[in-house]
Amino acid sequence: MFLRFSAPLALLVAAAGATLITSDASVVSGKSYDYVIAGAGLSGIVVANKLSKHGFSVLVIEAGKNLPDHPAIIDAERLSELKDDPATDCNWHYDAIGDNGTVLPVKIDSGKCVGGSTSINGMVWFRPTTREMDALADLGNPGWDAASLIPYMNETERNHLPTEEQRADGADMDPSVRGFDGQVNVSFRTPISVPGTQRLYKAAIENVFGIPASADLSKRDGRVSASTTSNIYWDAEANINHRSSAAFAYIYPEDQQRDDLTILTEHIVSKVVFSGEKATGVEFGSIESGELYTMDAEKEVLLAAGALGSPPILERSGVGSQALLEALNISVVVDLPGVGLNLQDQPGTSLSALLTQAAAANSSLVDGHSLFAPLIALANINDLFDSATNGTTDGLYSGLSERAEAAVAAGALANIEGATGLLKRAIDLIVNDKQPIAELVGESYPSVLTAIFWPLIPLSRGHMHINSSHPFGRPVITPRFFTDEFDVDTGVRLAKKARSLFQTETFEDIVQVVELNGPSSNATESEWVEWLKETSYGASHWLGTASMIPREWGGVVDPELKVYGTEGLRVIDASILPLQLTAHTSPMVYAVAHKAADLILSA
Repeated sequence: MFLRFSAPLALLVAAAGATLITSDASVVSGKSYDYVIAGAGLSGIVVANKLSKHGFSVLVIEAGKNLPDHPAIIDAERLSELKDDPATDCNWHYDAIGDNGTVLPVKIDSGKCVGGSTSINGMVWFRPTTREMDALADLGNPGWDAASLIPYMNETERNHLPTEEQRADGADMDPSVRGFDGQVNVSFRTPISVPGTQRLYKAAIENVFGIPASADLSKRDGRVSASTTSNIYWDAEANINHRSSAAFAYIYPEDQQRDDLTILTEHIVSKVVFSGEKATGVEFGSIESGELYTMDAEKEVLLAAGALGSPPILERSGVGSQALLEALNISVVVDLPGVGLNLQDQPGTSLSALLTQAAAANSSLVDGHSLFAPLIALANINDLFDSATNGTTDGLYSGLSERAEAAVAAGALANIEGATGLLKRAIDLIVNDKQPIAELVGESYPSVLTAIFWPLIPLSRGHMHINSSHPFGRPVITPRFFTDEFDVDTGVRLAKKARSLFQTETFEDIVQVVELNGPSSNATESEWVEWLKETSYGASHWLGTASMIPREWGGVVDPELKVYGTEGLRVIDASILPLQLTAHTSPMVYAVAHKAADLILSA
């Protein structure tokens, strides 16, 4: 069954005995809470839900608004409206900065409302592989292997098996890699998105990449091609595909109301308050008024502001690189040089082909809806690099020391030992474990087919830091996309194969212009590289900036998510993941959040 709501949500959250959601700081004034959480996104909401369920008092402080009835959040196919709506202000729209200090042309999307990025993201849902989850444990994190994390994914998901009509259009699920009793609804779009286009993409992908169509993106050891599920459900009463955000899963339902849970919106945590090395509470305030307050945490402070939000809180609190903090006249609590380093995302771009007029009028090929990613293919190194280019893969290991030195010199990783260890494990996943190194999304828009694609396990690393002690200052985010030549090589090879899809016999009857954008058929290698770097943008799968690795490697948290050198402070979001994922991030971050809650409860 679907999780449904029987009362208007704005009334539900204000009802007696319900979770209290307010933007009025005076409501929490003079109160104390067992746990104070920075951020009401995915991880903050899940952890708050579980802690308050066990009778602990929890205050969650969220910078954005509460938008329970906003139609562009509710209707999964209106997602683009919310990202760019200044009235709701539900997107941080961070600047990305180049190595030379200039502002890059594309903004960084990051959720700023109750539900966080799960309220504005593309909703694609499939799991990482067991090998990449095991890699997390291999980096010195017992209890973080696949066997430990998969039960949390099962606990999260409420999958809805496809109907016979959906199966006839190519949808399928493997129940062995799906959960059915959780809070987050997961299903295929109703009706299936562009089934005719999906069939053509699957055939062309098998022809160009050699990857046969499969039943389920989550059932894989590596390469796969399949129709895509999303965290949505079909709301027959409203006649929409309803987004199942973290808020709709864990905050708004009647059976998830908590007397002991308060969410303060439109306020931002500026820093953690310490007594010595013990976290005793937080400083927070309203950006609009500029007023600052403090709130004590009787047990712990938990940072859940995301990979782009938690590191600035740490640095303003005096936890980070001693050199940086002293330069900004911030008192050093703990010298942790790894804060803000190891920044990773997946830089993507796209190529399009123009459909014939007849094809553009065919609703099986173009349906006018806007749910992202009807079909996804994941390719491994053998799919992009043939036997004649094995020297490239050998060079990944032989060039490891040089890569590590370059990342440290660029300020992206803390030291040679840590850089070598992290990059080697990533290369192991690529070369030995044959994990996917490239993702291709097969899209259909009015009049065009578009292949969107990106490297999945980038070796490039970026960094982010504050540049002032201002309580509400925005961080300087330097992604450093395509600063590793293997990422460039992967991106160019992937782009050329994406172009080849539209040149196959599969598409010849419906495509009238193959080279609608991008380099021409006679472009040089350098022209392909230039185009790749100029047009690529992040997939908003940010992680790594408070990595769970050994402290001597530049780690920020230990396997219990406790910040090294502190007491009563944990980071519980995507920033703790040290390696990029070959799946979209939400399923893994839900697992992180559920495990974090259990670690806290068992303390």
